[in-house]
Amino acid sequence: MPQKTVRQHTGSHRIAVIGAGVLGLAVARSLASQGAQVTLFDQRYPGSGTSQISYGWVNANGKDPASYHRLNAAAIDEHKRWQAEHPTPAPWLLETGTLEWAADPATRRQLEQRVAKLKALDYPSEPYDRARLQAALPELRLDPRVQQGWYFPSECLIYPSLFIARMLADLRLLGGELICHDQVTTLSTADQGVSVTLASGNCWHGDQLVLATGRWSAELLAQCGLELAMTDANRADPAACSFLAHTQPLPVQLNCNIITPELNVRPDGGGRLMLQALDLDQHADPARPVAVDGMIGNELLRRLRRLFANSDNARIERIEVGQRSRPADGLPAIGYVSGLAGIYLMVSHSGMTLAPLLGKLVAEEMMSGARPAMLADFAPDRLVRPLSDGRNVAAPAYLPAAQ
Repeated sequence: MPQKTVRQHTGSHRIAVIGAGVLGLAVARSLASQGAQVTLFDQRYPGSGTSQISYGWVNANGKDPASYHRLNAAAIDEHKRWQAEHPTPAPWLLETGTLEWAADPATRRQLEQRVAKLKALDYPSEPYDRARLQAALPELRLDPRVQQGWYFPSECLIYPSLFIARMLADLRLLGGELICHDQVTTLSTADQGVSVTLASGNCWHGDQLVLATGRWSAELLAQCGLELAMTDANRADPAACSFLAHTQPLPVQLNCNIITPELNVRPDGGGRLMLQALDLDQHADPARPVAVDGMIGNELLRRLRRLFANSDNARIERIEVGQRSRPADGLPAIGYVSGLAGIYLMVSHSGMTLAPLLGKLVAEEMMSGARPAMLADFAPDRLVRPLSDGRNVAAPAYLPAAQ
C-alpha cells in the first residue's frame, strides 16, 4: 500500500496530539481555540483507554505537596467554569461535594489532621455531626462509633463519557481533525519539526507534538531512546489498578460522593451506584477479570448492605479494573522532554480532575513559549533518562493493555 500523508496544515502552529483521553482532548480543544491547527490521533476511539474506567472524583483532597494541591484546587474551578460556559442538556460535572467519616480512633485522628491541613490551604470543609450525616443520607446505617464526619463542598463528580462528548463537540466546532483506529508506530524529531508514522502507512509532519497517551507514554518515549519512570498498570499493583463495581438501580437516596471506612460510593445515574474499596485492590489484576458473583463482588455487596438500608437485595452488574496513568513519584509529568525538540509530555494520575486546567495551561505554553508558574514543579525530566543500553527501541508503541 502506498504511503499517504495526513492532511497538512499551513501556518506556524501545526500540532499533533496522540491520545484522545481526557488530557489529550482537553489540550487539543484548548490549542484549537487559540488558533493552532490540531490533529488528534487515537489507536482506538476517544476515551477508550484509562479515561473510560474511572471513579470520576474531582478533588484536591489529601493531594501533596502544596503545589500539587493548588493545581488540583484550581482545576476544580476550571471544570465549573467550563461547564458554565457550555450549557448542555447532558452536564458532565455534578457539583455534589463529598462526605467522609472515620470509625476507629486512629483513622479519625488522621482525618482530623488532614482537615486541619486543608483548612490552612483555604480548602472548604464543614463538620457534620451524626444527626446531620443521617439527615443527608436517609438510608445510611451509620456505625455507632461515628459521631462526626466532614463535608467538602467544592468537590465534584464527573461522568467521563459526557465530558469526552463535550470536548469532542468543541474540537469539531473549532476545526480540529480527529483520526481514530490507527496506531502510532514511530515518531521522530528533526530541525524541520516532528513526524509521526501510523500503522496504516500514513504519516503526519508538523511543528510540535503532545504525548497524552497515559499509561502507554513510556512505550512511545522508548521509540526515542528514553525511559520514563511509571507504575506498570498492566501488573497486579494496587498503586496502579483498582476495582470499580457498578450496581443495578437501588432505592438509595445518594446525591454526593461518600468516603467511608469500608467503601467509597458515588451515584452512577438512574439509581445505580459505583463502589470502590481500596483495601481490596491488592487483588486487582487487569489480566484476570473477576466475576460479579465471586469473592470481590460478594465482599463489596456485604459492605454495601452494612452501609445502606434498602440494599439487602442489591446486585452488581459489572466489575471493572481501572488502570491508572501514574508516574513513578505519583505527581504529574507535564512539559517538553529535554533532547526531543517539539515533543511535549502530559501524563498524570489525576487526569479527570486536572484535564480542563492542564489543557489550558499546556496550550498557553506551547503557543507562547512561556512556562506557566503552576507547572513549575511538574517538568517531566525528573522521570526521564536514556535507555540503559542507549538503543532506540523499534518495537510498536501505544499497545493496548490486556483486557
